[in-house]
Amino acid sequence: MPIQSLEPYLFERKLAHVSSFEILSNAVLGIDTEYYLSRIYTYRKEQSLAAIGGVPSSLKDYIQLDLQVFQEFNIKPVFVIPGLPIQSQVVKYRSNELSPQEQHHDFTWKKIYSNAHTQHPYENFRLHSETLPLEPLVNDLIKIFIELGTDYLVTPYNASFQLSYLYQKGLVDALYGSTDLLLTKIDKFIISMEFSAKEFRYVDKFKMLHDLGLNDRQFQDLSLMVGCAVQPKTFPIFPPQPKPTPNYPPINNFKIGLDILYQYMQFSGDISSLYGYVLNLNDPKLTDLYTRGQTAIKYAPIINKEGYTELYNVEMGKFNLEKDIDFIIEDDLATTTSTSSVGASPGGGNSKPTSTGTPSGNTISKIPVNLHEIISQRLPPEFYFYQSIGLLPIKLLNSVTNGQYDVRPPLELGNNDTFKKLITSKFYLDNLDQQYNLLTQLMARYYQVKKIKVKFWFGKEVELNSRMTPTVSKRIGHLFVAKQSETFDLRTFFADALSGEHNAKADLRLPGDIVSTVVLRTMFLFGIVDEKDQVTSIGKILEKLARETPHIKQDELESLVLILLLLKSNTLKLNQTDKEFPSVANHYKVANSTYELNASEAATIGLISKITSLKKFHSSPINYQGPVSRSLLNFRSHVEFINSTLLHTSECVLTDLIVKQQQNDVRSTFENKTQWFQLIDQLPFFNNVNNTLMGIVAEIYFEVALKNHKTTGTSTADAAAFATGFLTDHIFQVSNPTHNANVYGVNSTSAEQIKSALKDAVSWWKLFVTFSKIVNDVDKSLCDDSLLKAITEAESLVATFS
Repeated sequence: MPIQSLEPYLFERKLAHVSSFEILSNAVLGIDTEYYLSRIYTYRKEQSLAAIGGVPSSLKDYIQLDLQVFQEFNIKPVFVIPGLPIQSQVVKYRSNELSPQEQHHDFTWKKIYSNAHTQHPYENFRLHSETLPLEPLVNDLIKIFIELGTDYLVTPYNASFQLSYLYQKGLVDALYGSTDLLLTKIDKFIISMEFSAKEFRYVDKFKMLHDLGLNDRQFQDLSLMVGCAVQPKTFPIFPPQPKPTPNYPPINNFKIGLDILYQYMQFSGDISSLYGYVLNLNDPKLTDLYTRGQTAIKYAPIINKEGYTELYNVEMGKFNLEKDIDFIIEDDLATTTSTSSVGASPGGGNSKPTSTGTPSGNTISKIPVNLHEIISQRLPPEFYFYQSIGLLPIKLLNSVTNGQYDVRPPLELGNNDTFKKLITSKFYLDNLDQQYNLLTQLMARYYQVKKIKVKFWFGKEVELNSRMTPTVSKRIGHLFVAKQSETFDLRTFFADALSGEHNAKADLRLPGDIVSTVVLRTMFLFGIVDEKDQVTSIGKILEKLARETPHIKQDELESLVLILLLLKSNTLKLNQTDKEFPSVANHYKVANSTYELNASEAATIGLISKITSLKKFHSSPINYQGPVSRSLLNFRSHVEFINSTLLHTSECVLTDLIVKQQQNDVRSTFENKTQWFQLIDQLPFFNNVNNTLMGIVAEIYFEVALKNHKTTGTSTADAAAFATGFLTDHIFQVSNPTHNANVYGVNSTSAEQIKSALKDAVSWWKLFVTFSKIVNDVDKSLCDDSLLKAITEAESLVATFS
């Protein structure tokens, strides 16, 4: 979150200077990833992302285009992704309380399906001031960066302080980020980039401070008052902001704050800081916000060149910069000053001295004893390293430090009884407990006995113990797969490695063996392999499927695993419709037809659309405009939850395997980041589940085809051609170049693409039918005869119009 209202003020004062990309030739550029994406996905883009789920389909296209410009000037980007939040950034909600974004989503859904709504609506699911949430995008971003050979780093906490360290250390030559960089020790940074014009705008910090007549501390204090990343709350001394609209800019609090600061300087004579002004407000809460913000600026943790997590000012003290008397005691004083004489810390409480080596000798860093209350409780340094490469889930680590795991509602909202049943089931709560056990057993005893509360948005709370006897690590420690495989393939694993002996004694030296061992242990924790090293019914299904479908793609197999686990959960029924979550609005499926679907036909098409929604629709508009389905989004939420649970379990298992060095020496033999990236790149279930667009296309296609066939009596081939034309001409408007435009400014969908997508959907459906027959044959409790009958009837409809 940038310093509120500062950026427009900098442009107003002409403090953002223009320069050419040529200046950056041969440079290493550090990029704040969250800010970079916020500049791409402005309010007018991806307005329906929350309605279709997944990550922006244009994400990879944008990154590739920008990388081409960087390559033209030999600029090497390093993308820095923010990590854990500090305490001031953690938002706490009451039971059944929705965030402003969630309230807007709920309102928009109700508006779309209201009877009074106009035809072909394109509602905006984003608030005007809302940026796209980064957390759901992180894994897909990492996969894109690895695929494109681009460096990235997940910082322990705030990206701005990490970038500042990289800059001072000489690891990057320039910075591209938000105005929060001005809170750090830098001289200049890039605030915006125009890739088409190959120009950028930058801010010179010293010129800015001189123009505003401020010193560094005054600027920091003012930023804390208006709101910034380390202290996001705006002080109530500023007027309330009206509801933002595109045509009327918000009130500029930074400009108002400057007037307050100048008046305070004039009447008090205090030209050092605004601390006295804050005290004179006589509000202990505001004083606390101020001191916590100043503490966060000084002590934000960063990961250094050696891979160790250190405090920001401790690292800055090594660069012979201007001494900060608030946190440094010189040598001669340190020898005669006791801990208690240091005085109150900026965050309250006493400080403790910590010795830090510098080129000029030893200094003592004054660290507040209650720093953990301002930043967060500290994790083992090795965990921060694994986080930096994207190996550990941020949300899980955050709950370990905070003692609370918050579960927010899915994008479709509503009562959602089946989703609540899924996420509160004993199986998945036990699995979450196992994840905590795997991590906390690698940490200090404090974390091993610490209880973690799981708080659901609808009011339910569950307390997890995470203490288990024997530990999860001991339960899975005997399982190994060592087949001397360089790469991991999920189909080969299910076909050849799921059953049999799993007690290989050979060391795990290759990434394929490491990932195979991790997946095997994950399957054990999901009950697919039992205590006697035998596969259960789910394991038999996967084994048989893998052997009978040698050409199945990994993403297809992953989707079938997710469907299988959804069937096992006994929550959402594939062949049932829920009135709470409507499908695609009817006005998108009216094609001069008088025929109305009966309940059986609607359920059949609903089943087809659910399954096909798991297939990727290869279209990448920068702002999708078209039909959405709350029903398919509800189905996707169930599948996405299972996918993320599988991934988080695998990541915890992998961390346990590496840290304990169980028949592997990864910690010592992996000499560079490329080896780590190759390992992460092979983890299954790493990407988000696809958006719902393919399911929407399938639903419209089969319903329009069926209605046309029933109404006009035309042949099924003609009805299929009519439905295809309806999709291309009316839904995706392929002849309109500006409709659903991609990054190149043309329609992201063509008639051939839609035909190819429908063909892929039919092939995927046939694979699902084969899978369903195997499930029914092996375990009827997962797919009984009635469900198989419904699938067979749906297969008949698919065959009729394909």
